Amino acid sequence: METITYSRVGSLDIKLDLYIPPEPKQGLVPALVHFHGGGMIAGSRKTLFFQHWLKDAMLEHGILFISADHRLLYPSTAFDIIADVKSLFAFLASPSFSETHLPSGVILDASRIAVSGESGGGYATRAAGIVAEPNPKALLLQYAQGGQLLDDHWLAVKDRDVPDPEGGIVTKESVAHLLNDTQEPISDDPMPFLGDDAPNGDSGRTKLLLWWWRTGGFVDVVLGVNGMSKFLRGLTLTQREGFLPEALRKVILQTQLTEKFPPTFLLHGKDDKLVLPAESQLTYDRLTELGVEVELHMLEGAGHTLIDEKSPPDLAAGAKDAQQKAVEFLVHKLKG
Repeated sequence: METITYSRVGSLDIKLDLYIPPEPKQGLVPALVHFHGGGMIAGSRKTLFFQHWLKDAMLEHGILFISADHRLLYPSTAFDIIADVKSLFAFLASPSFSETHLPSGVILDASRIAVSGESGGGYATRAAGIVAEPNPKALLLQYAQGGQLLDDHWLAVKDRDVPDPEGGIVTKESVAHLLNDTQEPISDDPMPFLGDDAPNGDSGRTKLLLWWWRTGGFVDVVLGVNGMSKFLRGLTLTQREGFLPEALRKVILQTQLTEKFPPTFLLHGKDDKLVLPAESQLTYDRLTELGVEVELHMLEGAGHTLIDEKSPPDLAAGAKDAQQKAVEFLVHKLKG
């Protein structure tokens, strides 16, 4: 594995980890780019706790596996995430990438790049399907954020005693050190509770997502516009998309889907309370209307990350089969 800086914004290096198959084929080879979870606010390219199955499968099929960072929300916005996605694809498509980072005679085929995203990484994955050049061959969206950002799940103000999607109640005091202090842009926030190496410990940024879920302010952070969540909250669900200024609509990705969107495989647990299944359902419905090839796999008894509610928790029934179907989908699109 090699860690590579693919973009530099100010003093911030934005990096990817490149995994090469043990015996890569000479000539043109395909790649899968993966974006990590963390609610768009936390996480790192190292956050592969729930993705080893995907990485291992890609490498076994002779496909490069690229786990990429992007700037994280707060203080960055969705506009910055989209800019990083564009920079990443431009970096990978450059001949210098293969010349510098791949074995002699091995060349990344930029026309055969697929993209995967889990949870918060679903936003960057959807963005790649809309703005990346060259256009990805396929997308894998796993319980992925960004499919519906304007419903009451993200906009409504919740009562203080209502447990959050992870069963707790995040207080303002628990995130005050993040809300009150000036934050510098970051693109890498390890999550030690998922096994990430975190020399500085847990930053607590994952709690911010739950705090903004409770206060209904998440969309303000996505857009970088204070007060927009409150304005949208006063409209009906059907009105919200239309009342957004065009400049802001560009980062509400559910409004940007076209018939050029790549073939897509959606995987979601029916019992997911953090990223609602409705996000994947809306993506499926709109892509179907547009005539885009799309598969939707909803798993009974599966929560976020496809884990069941048993003790101890484990992958829900049918999850491994669905993951295998996802691998077959990607391999077919990348290798024919």
